[in-house]
Formats: sequence, structure tokens, C-alpha cells
Amino acid sequence: MVPPRLRVSALAVALLVLAGCRAEAPGARADDLGRTVTLEATPEWVLPLAPNVTELVSAAAGTDRLAGVSASDDWPPAVVPLPRFQSYPLDVEAVVSLQPDLAIGSDDVNPADQADGLAELGIPTYLFRFDEVADVPRALRTLDTLLAVSGGAPAAADFERRVAAVQEAVGPFGRPRVLLLVGDETLYAFGRDSYASELVRLAGGDNLTDLYPGAAAQPSDEAVLEMAPEVIFVLGGSDYDLASLVQKHPTFLSTPAVQNRRVYGLDPALISRAGPRLVEGLEQMARRLHPEAFAAGAA
Repeated sequence: MVPPRLRVSALAVALLVLAGCRAEAPGARADDLGRTVTLEATPEWVLPLAPNVTELVSAAAGTDRLAGVSASDDWPPAVVPLPRFQSYPLDVEAVVSLQPDLAIGSDDVNPADQADGLAELGIPTYLFRFDEVADVPRALRTLDTLLAVSGGAPAAADFERRVAAVQEAVGPFGRPRVLLLVGDETLYAFGRDSYASELVRLAGGDNLTDLYPGAAAQPSDEAVLEMAPEVIFVLGGSDYDLASLVQKHPTFLSTPAVQNRRVYGLDPALISRAGPRLVEGLEQMARRLHPEAFAAGAA
């Protein structure tokens, strides 16, 4: 396989000819963890270390400058044929072999000591943190600066416009009690300090697991019965069948959500990846919670 550094695209050649020289060095900057990341020049080859970062980089800069992607990456489709590496645990040898000028990660997947280790090997590594929905458009704009591109700002503006449109649409309606589950076996959910919990609120719902501090929650069956969710979302895909939930948790039959058949599946990639498609997850959630707000002729 030809090393990424030797694969110069026609676009890169054209840009070099037009510019007449390499872009100026962006210098040192702090990432979201306060780590200092120093770039001697605009990075030509970029390696995202998490699927959501791949989507963010692709939205801001396209896919031509990606040195590779993790084994879990599947979006956008153009990344499918790219070289792969294992991200958990991180295959450092594979990362080094791809010769990126800059690695970009997400602190929920890539810890600081991992990023520091790559930096010691000569690979500057920038880490994003995603605590709020607004961190997604912020990251897109940051990528414009890091990569000397201009696609992040319009993608961020579009993301914010769509979020605002959802808020406006659901604003006049009541807020149903919502339980958002990662899966239907063990009841993993999201605490009040997570961006996923914020998604529920933005979509016009009352996230029941906001009772739990932090980013994660694990309510018991008894707690769910006491919460009496009116809507249950499961990150099990759009064709998720509520019978699967009831089979594993038969006591849920008495919840308003099951009785009214308001148990819905969502594509986990649209919720669990803090990237540009997060707004699609928000829109799908809002349409399930408030179909009346999105009906033909609705204000």
C-alpha cells in the first residue's frame, strides 16, 4: 500500500500551484482538554480517531485528506475504501504507519494519555470534547482553523438552523416524559449532563433520566415503572420492535409508552455520534414526540 503521505491528489497539486507555497504554520493552540497542540504547518494528511470525528472532518474538509479511518467508520460512504486501523484499543503501530500530520480524537473515545503518547511519537493529536449539542457546530468551525478549510462554518450554520427550527416547531406543545435507552438488555441510558439528554429536551421531551447526575445512567426496571415514561426511544435501529423490549422487561407492559405503542427505534449513529448527523437524530426524535408539530399545514 502506498503511504498516504505519498498520495498527492490532483486537488492538492492544483492548490499548491495556485498558492505558490505551503500554507503558513498555524502554530500552537489548546484543544478542548487544555492540551497544547503545535502544528508546524497546515496538516496535509489527517487521521480521525473516532467515527464522529471522521464525520466532522468530512463535513468541513471532505475526505481527500483522510489518511485512514477506524474499523468502526461507515459514514460518509466515501470513507469505506480507506485504510483502516483499530481504535479500541488503539493500534498505535497502524496509526504511525499511516503517517498523519495531525490526529484528531474525541475525549470520550481517546483519553488524554493516548493523545500524549501519539504526540511523543511525532503525531500532533487534538482532542475535542462533546458535552453539549452546541459543541458540534463549534467543532466544525474549529476544524476550519485547524485544517485551513472553509466547509465547517456553513455546515455549522446549517446545523444550528435546523436545531432552531425544531425548537420553534415543538415549542407550543407539552413535553411528554421520555426514556432514551442505549439498548433493551441492560438499561443503559443518559444522565442529565450528556448531550443526548439535551437532545431529548430540544426535541420537546422531558428526559426522565435527568434524575441521574453525570453523562450516564442505569435505571432499574422498578425505577422505570415509577417514572412511567410516555415515550421510549431505543437505539436499536428504525425497525426496532417494541416486542423485544417487553420480552426482556415484561413489567414495562404497564407503562404508558408500551400501552400506547409509543416505543420507537432510532439509528444509534444519529444519537451516539456527536457529529453533523446529530441534528438528523434530533429531527427524528422531535417528529416522534410531536407529530402534530410537523403535520402538513402546521405553523
